[in-house]
Amino acid sequence: MDWNQHLNQYCERTSAAFWSEPLNAISNVAFIIAALFAFQIWLKARSNAKNTQVTQTNAQDNAALVLIALLAIIGIGSFLFHTFATLWSMLADVIPIAIFMLVYFYLATRRYMGANLLISLGATLLFFGAMAFGPRLVEGIIGPTAGYFPALVAILLFAGLTRSKNRQTSNALLLAGIVFAISMGFRILDELICSILPVGTHSLWHILNATVLFILIRAFIRFKTYLDGAES
Repeated sequence: MDWNQHLNQYCERTSAAFWSEPLNAISNVAFIIAALFAFQIWLKARSNAKNTQVTQTNAQDNAALVLIALLAIIGIGSFLFHTFATLWSMLADVIPIAIFMLVYFYLATRRYMGANLLISLGATLLFFGAMAFGPRLVEGIIGPTAGYFPALVAILLFAGLTRSKNRQTSNALLLAGIVFAISMGFRILDELICSILPVGTHSLWHILNATVLFILIRAFIRFKTYLDGAES
């Protein structure tokens, strides 16, 4: 297998040059900015928890930090792919995204649903199966973007499941789902409008996805605060 095999998958790329996708590459800074904002929210939530003596375990703190770190890594991996555009850089792009999806799903079942370890792992395993085989159901309609369809369904599912117990979290997840659906639309449009817009629309996919991941992480960090507010 040639790990340096050149890949040309996006409208903006016209050659194997490092900067052949300037907008697609530079737009990945949105993930880093989102990670920095999420980290600030984490610091504020941690400080507020200490000041108000709200119970917040180290596991919850560390879980949020893992999500924030993955958000930053996604930006780095995507930058590598849209500059080097090789097989190895594609893996640097897609693997962190898949890990984030699985980790967030597991944490959502634990924190939003209150599921125990065994149920959460089982549900995450089912979600992994959906990630592997679910895209085939819609691949003929939305093409390669079908790989992200299970994530959209999962976000909207959690938005519905949390509606009765935590409206703020449900609203945040619903917003994330709506933005993600729009983001997927821009990813689909990228090649379709190449002849009209040579730079494509993939950079908008990056910016909106960074927004989605930020909303998801913020909802996760603030979930306990919402519950404490509802209980008081």
